[in-house]
Amino acid sequence: MTKIFEIDGSNLELGFKNIQSPKSRIEQEMHELIECMWKTYEPYADPDFREGFARDVDGRFWEMYIGCSLLEAGHTLLPVSEREKEGGQPDICVLENGRRIWIEAIAPDDGQVGPDQIERPVPLNEGGKLIAVPVRQAQLRTTSAFWTKAQKIERYLAEGVIQPEDTRIIAISASRFSVCVSEDPPLILTSLFPLGDRYVTLDRVTGKILEEGYTDAPMIKRAGGVIPRTAFMDKQFAHISGVLWSRIGLGNLSRKVRPLHFVHNPLAEVSFPPNWDVWDNEFVATIGKDYFEIKNTHKMIEPADQSD
Repeated sequence: MTKIFEIDGSNLELGFKNIQSPKSRIEQEMHELIECMWKTYEPYADPDFREGFARDVDGRFWEMYIGCSLLEAGHTLLPVSEREKEGGQPDICVLENGRRIWIEAIAPDDGQVGPDQIERPVPLNEGGKLIAVPVRQAQLRTTSAFWTKAQKIERYLAEGVIQPEDTRIIAISASRFSVCVSEDPPLILTSLFPLGDRYVTLDRVTGKILEEGYTDAPMIKRAGGVIPRTAFMDKQFAHISGVLWSRIGLGNLSRKVRPLHFVHNPLAEVSFPPNWDVWDNEFVATIGKDYFEIKNTHKMIEPADQSD
């Protein structure tokens, strides 16, 4: 067994170096937590995982967190000793009832400098100002991450790394910009489906709610144009079984505050089995001729009518 923090070299991430040589109690707790998780996950991690972790803490931590959560829930992962020695493979493979469930993980960053970059709030006493919550920018980072990994899974299928009967999941972490996005609804829903702003219609006399829902918003504005946010209503992405999404990260590991959300693709070629014991919330969409609805275990999200 190795130690994940026993890494030296150039271009090490500052966050890694801070936890590698902890000075505060919080950093010491993080150090111990990560070493404990690594002890569990090492048999299933790629040979270069430690080097990758030292240069991309958030991205690799997200992968390790998913793997440990699956193992803790009693699921079986394909160990690295049984993986292909040549060529790439998705980050995690779950062995379930004679089939394989592949998971490709990603933790997108704030984006390139410009109007579509996620702008971090600056405290007023440090010269900051009031700014709008960068929801649009966070949606763009999420859809970009989805697109990147969807293309990669498509290549794995073409190369025969993933078999046609295998399940394929994209796991997206919002940990790098978690304070900028909401859980109501989870940002991933407004990135995969055309869910716009929430609206409420009131009776002006009684004050009672007559109608509420979400506006229809199939596009996200960006510099130079727009991009669709209809991936799970488009057969182009039928090769993706579902998306796992969360704001969880080293800064906050509370599943009550930052739950794991799983979104099923209603058009998937290979569907994912429902009611797994790993996720905190599970979303299932039903698509009609001129409408769609999304349900989870707690409520139903109904967007505006999409009929012409």
